[in-house]
Amino acid sequence: MKTKMILIPILLFSLQCSRFQFGSNAANDQTAGAVVTFLQGNITILSQGKESQAKIGDVVRPGDRILSKLGRVDLQTYRGEVIRIKDNSDVLFRDIAGENHPNTELHLWAGNLLVKSVKLKSSQNLSVTSPTMVAGVRGTVFSFELEKGSVPKVKVYEGAVSVAFKTSPKLVEINEGLSAENYNRLVKTLEENEVVLEPGERLEVNPNLNELVYLINAKVAANALTNEELTGFSDFDNGLSKKESVVTPQEKAEAETLVSIRSETIQKQIESPKDNSSNPSEVAVATIEKEHAGKREEALNKIAAEAAKTGFDDEEEIHNHYSVLETIHKSNGDVLSGAVVAQLGDIFIVHSTKGVFQLSIDDIEYVEYKNFSVKTKLKK
Repeated sequence: MKTKMILIPILLFSLQCSRFQFGSNAANDQTAGAVVTFLQGNITILSQGKESQAKIGDVVRPGDRILSKLGRVDLQTYRGEVIRIKDNSDVLFRDIAGENHPNTELHLWAGNLLVKSVKLKSSQNLSVTSPTMVAGVRGTVFSFELEKGSVPKVKVYEGAVSVAFKTSPKLVEINEGLSAENYNRLVKTLEENEVVLEPGERLEVNPNLNELVYLINAKVAANALTNEELTGFSDFDNGLSKKESVVTPQEKAEAETLVSIRSETIQKQIESPKDNSSNPSEVAVATIEKEHAGKREEALNKIAAEAAKTGFDDEEEIHNHYSVLETIHKSNGDVLSGAVVAQLGDIFIVHSTKGVFQLSIDDIEYVEYKNFSVKTKLKK
């Protein structure tokens, strides 16, 4: 006789679901939003069925989606979180905190996020989800990456991040595709696998269990999960774990470039009515650009000063410190041997054997790596 088993959702995620409500009251909070403060390349915003190219000063609301191909964009929320969406990313803003709304939730379909949280109160939450994972944070800097066909990658630079598998908050029926033994192991693994990552740690994910959680979440609601898809899943003993992963100088430098501007400027932009063309005012754009440029300059100066403090001035020292050695060919014919520490917009921080330099993209002809070259412009 055909038997059925009930997969009871893990307690952790049940609690998380009650805390990370999907836009429950955000629609009534006109302060719930995030402002585009910096961008490179072409960024698309999908909002209420309409598609537009992102611009400085644009306000993203709960339910909006951002697509980046060859480009990246920084946004700052009303509450002060700063979010960088990198190249080839697809991000849904399921929820955004506002003055009277405590939750921000980003859903990463694909790509790479770098997030800097503000210090949150006990009633406030910031979470990043994927089809299989949920990461909850408080006052931290971390990255969340999801490539097609791969497991989620989470790494913490500052603070702490709690990560767990995301399972349906409803009861999920699984038929006899799983044996009773494997079913019990699966439930036990899901219940016990919450990992708290601290600075210099990254997430390790069992790819088989990740695949099964994906199948459950994607197909069970549509009653499309079959015995054949469940048969063969048995590697449930290990779900999530953490591994030491030192924050590199380049990662530390990039986190420094994730700058925030005055909260008053952001809040005023979110609360201001749009004009007839739905574009931010020129005055607002100029203010955002000026403030962000000032903060970028401070961050880049700090990165350059930290690099200079190391005192490294030969190729071996630079290679050992940055785990890379590059040849930077300048437009004037000069050649620098060293490493690109950071890049923000058109500015590169280069630590070379001749010193630490801030170079604009126009100063650089191309950068040579060990096995390939990246050109910044066409050679003359």
